Amino acid sequence: MGVQMNIKNAEAFAIATELAQKEGVSLTQAVLDALRARKRELTKAEKLERVMALCRDTAARLSPETLAIDHGELLYDDLGLPK
Repeated sequence: MGVQMNIKNAEAFAIATELAQKEGVSLTQAVLDALRARKRELTKAEKLERVMALCRDTAARLSPETLAIDHGELLYDDLGLPK
């Protein structure tokens, strides 16, 4: 027999069963799909947090003059087109 997992929560079982029925897949596949989706979300959130930490660290190293630069003014003309 393969690996097993028991769902011992009535709400979790009901939601998994509903998803399986709506998607036309097995209960196992519905749970696996949901877990994979959640893992992707967490991975994206972790990557975003690492990038934001890098941005915060970089901003802390910049001078006030550099932080005050209007990047839009540097990049775009009066019509909003790239220079």
